[in-house]
Amino acid sequence: MSKTSQSIRELRVERALRFLAGVGTKKKVLDIGCQSGGFCGKLLKLCHEPHGMEIVPEMVENARRNYPMIPFVLGDCEKELPFPDGFFDVVWAGDVIEHICQTDVFVNEVNRVLRVGGYFILSTPLHNRVKNLLIALFLFEKHFDPEFPHYRFYSRKSLRAVLEKRGFEVVEVAHIGRIHLVANIIFVAARKLVPKAVMSHDKLAVLNRFHGIGVAS
Repeated sequence: MSKTSQSIRELRVERALRFLAGVGTKKKVLDIGCQSGGFCGKLLKLCHEPHGMEIVPEMVENARRNYPMIPFVLGDCEKELPFPDGFFDVVWAGDVIEHICQTDVFVNEVNRVLRVGGYFILSTPLHNRVKNLLIALFLFEKHFDPEFPHYRFYSRKSLRAVLEKRGFEVVEVAHIGRIHLVANIIFVAARKLVPKAVMSHDKLAVLNRFHGIGVAS
């Protein structure tokens, strides 16, 4: 990891911890994509009740060795999260959503495992008009490399739309790294207003065609 990417990672973790400092202590917090458990360890020191989830078995094993007092589970966040409804006060996903193909499944599941009034906090690389223009002119092949592990690209507007469609209210937005218009990362905090699972339009269209139901254009 380069020094720049390391510093950006540290800044987004710092931003998440700053938000959590404002919601009280003893909160049940799920860290999706917890890697080797470092963020969960910080949460424990702040008197929260962290849980970690990771898709890589070796990382789960490392996290369990590093923090044996914290529960870590192996899981795929594009499928059902292995937790009951309304179990968490906060879900944190640092630079995860851009790696996910089934965005609707992911956000629906986060909604399900959060209590009403709980918070979904996340970060993802920022894509807005200015930045997209610069990428298109100078960095297109590198940025949209077909073998790069990013599936989705979010602007402030599109990320807000995805969350609001599924029962969240965006309460805070911050930009991390560089100046606002070309920031590296967007940080969003959203509060769950209602339990609400919404499938994407394309997926609904496929299901409706399968069942012989017409879809209006």
